[in-house]
Amino acid sequence: MRLLLLCFITCFFISPPVSAAWQKQPIVIAASATIPPYVIEKTDTGIQRNIIKAALIEQGLDNIVVIYMSNKRAEQQLHSGNVDILLNYAGKRGAGIYPSYQPVLSYKNVAVSLKKRNFTIETIKELNNKSVLGFQHATAYLPPPFAKGVAQFASYEEVVNQRAQVDRLMKDWVDVIILDERIFHYYNNDYAHSLPVNIHPIFPKAPRPAYFNNAVLQKTFDKGLLTIKAKGKYQQIMSGYH
Repeated sequence: MRLLLLCFITCFFISPPVSAAWQKQPIVIAASATIPPYVIEKTDTGIQRNIIKAALIEQGLDNIVVIYMSNKRAEQQLHSGNVDILLNYAGKRGAGIYPSYQPVLSYKNVAVSLKKRNFTIETIKELNNKSVLGFQHATAYLPPPFAKGVAQFASYEEVVNQRAQVDRLMKDWVDVIILDERIFHYYNNDYAHSLPVNIHPIFPKAPRPAYFNNAVLQKTFDKGLLTIKAKGKYQQIMSGYH
């Protein structure tokens, strides 16, 4: 057992040092602008963004730039080397893409319906014959039964702007929206004509690592993430958004 632990520590913590170039050039993070409270473009803050920045700063990397774009474009930019870190990745990962060893946090995707509709939704199958509005690339991020079940929905669309999901639900234009619970509450709390809803937790928690196109930077980030957790900074960031 002690030998296994020693091997783990050796493999995980002994990695090439971050070069002086990394410390001088900006580290570019690509993020969607429509996933508050994980990323908040207006204030350049957010849970996910703040955790990643804190972990990098802990390792001496404080020249950090966050740029905002769609998930699809962000994936392309990561592959082309125009950005260094991607918050969320739905594509098929090939050679040269390195997810962090541990998740930055977990999303909690849910189905949301208006309470007045009195829907019973305890499984994905119970979305059948309902109009459903998902977030961009929901069929890639959510468990496979969701993508397989889309054909049985009365209608199915995906949108980039998740504020629009809340708006269309409150206007009774769709039966159900699919999104992360924190994102729903963020937009719903700011919605002028919000109606009572039912939240249906039909999906498992979804761990979200960060994605890199450089293995050295990925290992450096993982060390920083472990350190901010040990120091209590991680929980401090999480607690600030509840």
